Amino acid sequence: MKKFSQLALLIVAVSSCVAQPSRSKDVKKETGENSLAAYEKYIDEHNDAHLKELAELVSFPSISSIPSHKTDIQKAGAWIVNKLKSIGIDNAQIMPTDGLPVVYGSWEKARGKPTVLIYAHYDVQPIKDSTEWLNAPFTPKIENGKIYGRGATDDKGGLMIPVWAVETLLNTDKKLPVNVKFVFESEEEIGGGNLHNFLSRNKELLHADFALNTDFGQENDSTPVIFVAARGSAQMEFIVKTANIDVHSGRGGTTPNAARTLSEIITSFYNKDGSIAIKGFYDKVTPLTEKEREMLKKIPYNASAFMKYSGTTAETGDTNYLPLERQWYRPALEITGIRSGFTGEGFLNIIPASAMARINIRSASDQSTKELIELVEKHINKICPTEAKVTYTFTTYTNPVKLPTDTRAYDYLSSVLNKLYGREPLQVASGATIGALIDMKEQLGIYAYSLGFGQKDEGQHASNEFFRLSSIRKGQLVYCYYLEHVGDEESKLKN
Repeated sequence: MKKFSQLALLIVAVSSCVAQPSRSKDVKKETGENSLAAYEKYIDEHNDAHLKELAELVSFPSISSIPSHKTDIQKAGAWIVNKLKSIGIDNAQIMPTDGLPVVYGSWEKARGKPTVLIYAHYDVQPIKDSTEWLNAPFTPKIENGKIYGRGATDDKGGLMIPVWAVETLLNTDKKLPVNVKFVFESEEEIGGGNLHNFLSRNKELLHADFALNTDFGQENDSTPVIFVAARGSAQMEFIVKTANIDVHSGRGGTTPNAARTLSEIITSFYNKDGSIAIKGFYDKVTPLTEKEREMLKKIPYNASAFMKYSGTTAETGDTNYLPLERQWYRPALEITGIRSGFTGEGFLNIIPASAMARINIRSASDQSTKELIELVEKHINKICPTEAKVTYTFTTYTNPVKLPTDTRAYDYLSSVLNKLYGREPLQVASGATIGALIDMKEQLGIYAYSLGFGQKDEGQHASNEFFRLSSIRKGQLVYCYYLEHVGDEESKLKN
């Protein structure tokens, strides 16, 4: 592996100032207590080495949305392959897709035992403005119990936790209690459009009994959650053109203005109560059951805390629905970018000939994202005046997904989280999109339940992204216990 001497010095300096957590007090005396104690010992002894590894991985600017970073994607993938091979995953390899590559590796020596597929991604978001970062985004820094850097929490920290857990099991027990397969993609942050075909072409290779997704997190250090639903997503750009060239603003009053026309179209998207005015936009939205609504009310929600964090002063949207219901279980349409006219230094008095807007569509429950795209396009065409023309650019899209909570897979995960956190996990959803969940269900016939350890205040997609060091330790213990638990429980079903 590539040597990072400065990072090593940094980690050694910091780790000497951070006390190791005490042995987990949440684990009751049972058959696996001695094993967990051995796992804790290995994890604590290798803490510094693991922090160094995470810092190395975060230092790769593996930005999937910028073509010039393709080499960085390849380097990060090669680094992961080398790490997997170093812990005993001898068949670890980089596998091609129709776009950016996937890292695959497996340990399949637990004869007669179930197979657990673990998904993560190692691509990251671009940097909007490096001046907003306290430290360079790809020069990781560890301080105050956190590691800072782009991708630290989304999702490189999540990716490494199960890898380290498997390392712990193999070094402590010399074997795994189940078979394990890793599939790590590098296009999640751009929609994961090529994962679908990759899974389709490799169904036999990726066959598994259970699946986990690291690309999520926990409510906080003491409150576990299981992710049960995600909205679908689509990006769309449309350009309004009213003339061939910009003209002098002195012709105002007689000349169509593309910026104004675009503004009128955008305004028509919304009702005064914050709901979406596009006809049919809420069709096929399945209402929450009473049980789901009651679970939603148990989930901590602090509007003022988020407003303080984001700098907003109010919440918007249809108040007939709970805020989390609007975020997780209702569709949305957001303007993500607008461009028209002259915005440089000084003033240029023109009437713009064209105007562009980018929008993000979020579908929910049983909706088809493609149908929502068609509804939005139909609405724009209807509203657009005859003196203007509209052209569209579409990207890949994903549909929403909802995971069942009455399966053995869910019960195993819930039991493990309850044991190590000391309380039942909350059922949460996401207003964002995890396309891999849909792809794995459609192509592999398996639900991938969430088992990640990021937290919502860690700056995913934002400046000064970080990952808590305490999550690294706890996450490894959870994964060790989960793999043991699945192996034990499935064996009981055969007896």
